[in-house]
Amino acid sequence: MANKPTTHIIRDVQALYPKINQTYKYDSKAGERGRTVPCPASDEGAKYETSFKMTKPQAQALYAVMEAAYKEAASKQSDWPQALPKPAEIFKKDANDGMFIGDARLKGKYGNQLTEPPMQVDSKNTKLPPDFELTTGSRVNLSVVLVPYSMREHGVSLRLKAVQVLELAERKAYSPFDVEDGGFSVEDTGTTGFEDVAASADIEPDEVSEEVAEPKKVKKKKAEAAPAPDQDLQGILDDWADEDAA
Repeated sequence: MANKPTTHIIRDVQALYPKINQTYKYDSKAGERGRTVPCPASDEGAKYETSFKMTKPQAQALYAVMEAAYKEAASKQSDWPQALPKPAEIFKKDANDGMFIGDARLKGKYGNQLTEPPMQVDSKNTKLPPDFELTTGSRVNLSVVLVPYSMREHGVSLRLKAVQVLELAERKAYSPFDVEDGGFSVEDTGTTGFEDVAASADIEPDEVSEEVAEPKKVKKKKAEAAPAPDQDLQGILDDWADEDAA
């Protein structure tokens, strides 16, 4: 008899790059570098998904729940590894704030069966429209189904079933462009607009001379080196138990 799926609620975490209003897939031919694009749920690779950011105690608690689910499933399978991968192999760490990042997703279909989109509700448990677009930075509760697996890799999938929006973050403007070296930059001109020129001369805007200095050319700067990977993550996660004991 198959095990009954275990449902778990991940409480009060921060949504990152949610794509829940419809299914999306990665398209390597979209743009110069490829990107995730909307698609029908029936497409190969289609899924609903969101990453989420959590504190260290939240990551510890989630790992413990995942570990228990995996051990129960592995105990009934002779060919499964008996241990869940280390926390450092499951959660990423944000180098800026030290918080941990997990992922929850739901495929558009399993086999030939299309899935129901994750339900979205507000803090009063009122159902939101199917096309409601959750924003990055929003505070949410996530309802997930824990799905242990062992194939080429092994672990526990967090299958997204529902999202409760506790606090909706303001949508941030997005520029479609990449940074271009050696071009015009407002920061290097020392001004923010023609109104600053008029004010400094104490004259009307109409009287501003047309002989305004051309913007200075920006010297080409070397690209900043990517931040070094967090080499201490494994040690931090492995020391969870020691720190708690202290």
